[in-house]
Amino acid sequence: MSFFAKFNKTGTTPITPQKFTVKTIKVASEPKSKPTELLPNRSVSAVRGDGESKRDNGRATPLHHPSSKRLTSSSRKRKHFEQSKGPSSSAPDLLRPPSPGSLASSRNRYRHSSSRSPLSLRLESSDESSSDGDNTDERATKRYKSVSPAAPTQSRNRNLVNPLSFRSISTSTNLENSSFVHADQIASIGNKTWGKNSTRVFKKSDNKLLDIKLQYPGISQSERYQLVQHTDTDEFNPVADILTTMEHVANHLLTDPQADEIFSETSGGLVYSLRRALKNGESAKFHEGVEKYNRLVRKYRKDGTFKTRIAEMGALPFSLVEHILAQTYARTVAPQVDTLKEYVAFSSTVYGELLPKFTTKLFKDADLTMDKVFVDLGSGTGNVVLHAALEIGCESWGCEIMPNAIALAQKQQKEFEARCKMWGVNPGKVRLERGDFLENRRIADILKRTDVLLVNNYVFDSSLNQRLLDMFLDLKEGAKVLSLKPFVPANHVITSRTAGNPVSRLRLEEKEYFSNSVSWTHAGGKYYIQTVDESMLRDFYEKEKSQTV
Repeated sequence: MSFFAKFNKTGTTPITPQKFTVKTIKVASEPKSKPTELLPNRSVSAVRGDGESKRDNGRATPLHHPSSKRLTSSSRKRKHFEQSKGPSSSAPDLLRPPSPGSLASSRNRYRHSSSRSPLSLRLESSDESSSDGDNTDERATKRYKSVSPAAPTQSRNRNLVNPLSFRSISTSTNLENSSFVHADQIASIGNKTWGKNSTRVFKKSDNKLLDIKLQYPGISQSERYQLVQHTDTDEFNPVADILTTMEHVANHLLTDPQADEIFSETSGGLVYSLRRALKNGESAKFHEGVEKYNRLVRKYRKDGTFKTRIAEMGALPFSLVEHILAQTYARTVAPQVDTLKEYVAFSSTVYGELLPKFTTKLFKDADLTMDKVFVDLGSGTGNVVLHAALEIGCESWGCEIMPNAIALAQKQQKEFEARCKMWGVNPGKVRLERGDFLENRRIADILKRTDVLLVNNYVFDSSLNQRLLDMFLDLKEGAKVLSLKPFVPANHVITSRTAGNPVSRLRLEEKEYFSNSVSWTHAGGKYYIQTVDESMLRDFYEKEKSQTV
C-alpha cells in the first residue's frame, strides 16, 4: 500500500474539501555585509568563462551569470586561500603578521558535492574580515582562535584524535611513507608544466638551499617543499603554505606560551623571522627558522601536547578545517582542474561550487551533527562531502556522474585521509559513489537513513527535479533537503487533488546567502530548506474525514 493510500476511505462521499496552504517562511537574515572586492592574488575555485557553465558538486550551476565577473585563465585553478601573502608580496606585507581574517579562510571553492561545492576563492570566513578600514595592523596582533561565525553545532562526545596519528617512528614508518602528496610534487623547478613559469624564492642561494622539509603534528614523516614561486600569483605558493601551516599549529594546537615562540602576538615569533628572511633574501636564516620550528613540533608531538590539545577540543576551528581542505585540494584537484570543463553547457551536468563559508552555514541551518547522515547528490570532486566529514564528523556520502570529477574526488579523498592523519584529527566516515544518483542502489538505500540531503539544483530541468521529488518519498520524517531552487512551488496548497504530490510532505523555508558564497557569481542569492513534515498531510486528512462524517 502506498503512503497516501492509507489515508483514503472507501464508501464515503467527500464534501467540499478544506484547503490548507503551505506557507513559505521567510527567515530574518543577518544584515548584508559589505562585499569585498576580489583581489588578483586570491585563489579562485571556479572555472568560469563567457557562455560556460559549472556544475556544483553533483548539482548543476551555471557559470554564465549576469552578475558574475569573467575570470582570467590563470585564475581558473583553485588555490590555497591563505597564499595571498607569498614571496611576491611587498616588503611591508612580508613583515606584517597575517590578519585573523586571513587565517579564517581557506579555499574559494567547494566543487560540486551534492551541490558541487567550491572550496577555492580565498574563502573568507566572513566578508566582514576585510571591511575594517585601516585596522589591519591591530587585528594582525591578535591570535585568531575563534570558530567560524556560522559554525555548526558540535557534539562534545566527538573523539577528534586520529587513531593513526601520534605513533612512534618505529611503528608508523610503513604506514606513513608515500601516503600523501608532497608539495614539491606539484610545485618545483623540475615540474614540466609548473616549472616553466617558476623561479627560486632565494635567487642567489645554492641548490642545497632549494629544498626544505616541514614537520606536522600527527606524524613523524615530514613534507618536502621547494622554495620556488610561480609567476602567476594564483598558483600554489609553497612558502605561503609553510607559513600558514605554522600559524595554524600555533593558533589552534598549542597553549599561548608555547604558541608565542612560533607566532607571537608581539614580535611575531618564528613566522615573523621567516618573513624577514624572505624580505632580505637570507635563505640560510629561513632554513634555520624552519628547522627550529620542526624541532618544536617534534618535541610537542613526543611529549603529547598536540594529542592532548586535540582531545580537549569540542570542535575543529573553521579556519583549520579550511586549511586542511585547501591543502588537500591544492595537491589533487587544482593541478587537473581544467579537466572539469568537459560538460554540456546549460545542461543538468554543468559544474559549479558552493564555497566553504556557505556550506558551513548550511550545516548549521540544517542542524547537522556527528550522529547524523549527510548526503550530497552530484558531489563533483567531493568538496562538500569532505567538509562535512571534517568539520562535523558525521557519516558523509556523495554521488557523482561525471567521470573526470569522480576520478579527482577519489584522489582527493585519499589525500584528505592522509592530511587528517598528518594533522592528528579524526574525520567522519566518507563514501563517494560513482554514477547516476537516480539509479545508484547504495544511494537509494542510504536515503532512508539520511538526515541532511544537499542538492544543488540551480540549473536542473523540471524532469530531473520531479524525479528527485520521487526519491524524497524515501526520506524519513524530519529529514532536511537543502537546495538553491525550491522544490515546493510558491503558494502550494494541499487539496484532494494535490495531496498525492510529494511536495505536500515538505515544509519550506527560504533563506539568503551573501556575496562570494558560490563559484559562478560574486553576488548573493537565496537557498531553501525543505523539511519532511507529514503532519500537514495528517491534519488535512483528519479535517477532510471530519467533514465527511
